[in-house]
Amino acid sequence: MNKKIFNIIGWVLLLGMGASWIGFGYSNWYLLLLPMAYISFSINDGSIKKIGKIKHMSILQVILILFAYVVSIVVVYGLLQLSSYLISDILHLTGGIKTFSVIIAVILSLYPVKFTFGRFVYKLTNGLSATR
Repeated sequence: MNKKIFNIIGWVLLLGMGASWIGFGYSNWYLLLLPMAYISFSINDGSIKKIGKIKHMSILQVILILFAYVVSIVVVYGLLQLSSYLISDILHLTGGIKTFSVIIAVILSLYPVKFTFGRFVYKLTNGLSATR
């Protein structure tokens, strides 16, 4: 399959989720669709091939990555709960302003953790490349 097709699939999934979220509200199905979009973008840019580096990692490195992943999920969940509390209970936002605020809160909660987790995994895998 052409790599451009995976790019199109990723954008269709993301735009479909965004339109559905705005139109119908949040659903737990997005937790399944978002990783599918991420995987299709990874196939497009060729970073999915880097998964083969796991075979050359030590057990400690794999455990560190899994631990960092769990910590990043806990941080994102905590930030989302905090933003939900601020939007609903403190600011008492409603309607379109609340929807827009929730979308911004999700984006602001995901990106810092994405960058820190990505940098952590990058440093571990580059250290692996330097030792070989």
